[in-house]
Amino acid sequence: MKKYFTSLNIVFAVEVIVVVLASLGVVPREAVLFLTGLAVFYMIFSSPEDSLYLVIRSIPLFVALPFGEGLGSTANWRILVVALFLCLFFKKGISISLVKNAAGKWRLKENLKHYPMEYLAAGAFLIICVLSIFVADYKGLAVKKLLFLINAALLYVVIRNLANGKKIAEEILKSMAVAVGVVIAVALVQFVAVLFIPLFSFWQFWAQKVISVFYGQNLADLLSYSNTWFAYYSVNPPTLRLFSVFPDSHSMAMFLILSVPVLVGLVVFFKNSRKKIIFWAMTVLALAAIIMSGSRGAWVGLLPVALIGVYLFSKKIDNVLTKKAILTFLIFGFLFLLSSFYPPVLYKFQAWQGSGNASTTFSFFERAKSISKLSETSNKGRLEIWKASAEALKKYPLLGVGLGNYVTVLNEDVSAAKKGASAHNLYLDFANEIGLFGALFLLFIFFEILRNSWLIFRHSGEPYFRAFGLFFGLYFLWVMAYSLFDVVLLNDKVLLFFMTGVGLLYSVRRIEKMED
Repeated sequence: MKKYFTSLNIVFAVEVIVVVLASLGVVPREAVLFLTGLAVFYMIFSSPEDSLYLVIRSIPLFVALPFGEGLGSTANWRILVVALFLCLFFKKGISISLVKNAAGKWRLKENLKHYPMEYLAAGAFLIICVLSIFVADYKGLAVKKLLFLINAALLYVVIRNLANGKKIAEEILKSMAVAVGVVIAVALVQFVAVLFIPLFSFWQFWAQKVISVFYGQNLADLLSYSNTWFAYYSVNPPTLRLFSVFPDSHSMAMFLILSVPVLVGLVVFFKNSRKKIIFWAMTVLALAAIIMSGSRGAWVGLLPVALIGVYLFSKKIDNVLTKKAILTFLIFGFLFLLSSFYPPVLYKFQAWQGSGNASTTFSFFERAKSISKLSETSNKGRLEIWKASAEALKKYPLLGVGLGNYVTVLNEDVSAAKKGASAHNLYLDFANEIGLFGALFLLFIFFEILRNSWLIFRHSGEPYFRAFGLFFGLYFLWVMAYSLFDVVLLNDKVLLFFMTGVGLLYSVRRIEKMED
């Protein structure tokens, strides 16, 4: 029992309690200032490794600091990630090279051969982002997004420097699982709450109490009258689309897609059958929450990935792991069928006026069928935005309209950026903002991640690393397909979790000294 009462666990428990109490309105929002100070204090006097585990666990719990609402993003993760980087720098030093020889000298040739992603990301892609600032109409927005990307990338740099052994890599996996557990737990609370609380009451409480703590009062005010938290049908009343600690359901779906490789990796890691059951249960809940997010892009994005899983199985490439991959796809399909019971159960519990006569048809199937309807409002809006994006790309192919300046493509002002104006396509978004070359470098980086996933799957000596490599590759393909319809990979919590996963992926290659 004593092993659980570590300083890391105590600080994390305090964080959970303070965030929950602040979200319920029991303590003032200013309590998160104390919480942020406590986390920084802990980092200063703890090892960089324990500080890293705290940051990873805390990804879903990062909150908005209650000052400077007019300054835009004031999320405390931006302070904590920088503090983590500085603690590592002063305690152990930072290796920009990431690969050194026995004499401690940089090996540039080996770096370029084995770790091109770091140099692409920090080199060509970053340079193009910087250059695009000079052509931006709103240079403040451009600088803000550049700093946002660099700030998140610091977490990747820290992981690449610290994860130099199997023990640390294992602890990173476990810390990521804790973060996933928080997201799933809050989603379950939402699911149960709306069985007993009218949707409007839930809507207003969550917007004004919870969102204000996590994302600030400005977004809370916006979401109190406009959000994407509900699915609407032609016959049935609306239903909640789960979104957990995120501002929208799409971000939660993306986060949980990235979580499955972590959970399955831990299923393989633990010999204890009880712990295996726990992580399988979390996997099932994560897949269920992706369905209950109502995100059609997430549903469609699975199809090409499932086909690749079947192909791997047909080629008999590690049947044990590919069977697990196919099993997760089958679970997803089964849960999708099972989710048809959600609307009738919701109506029965809430006993809304007229709900007794509500149709019990498959409401999620009704929503899924709307994917192919070009006249559907959301689809029509996306097509119009994509058309405007294509026209802008013809006019500004080299450096785009400037990083963070997508609003100019739609001829809107800065306020639209605060509301999340985007191309609803990650690749189009970057192509419009930093030009075609920048988008091509982004694609190259993505395919480099896929290549490393495959190398780990094929050559790692640890079964759980091989599982992580296979599932990260497959589910990152899902992310890439999903990104054709949204830009939620750039949600701060999703991006930090993604950086953690990619940092671990590349660290595994270094730990096991894999060659191409």
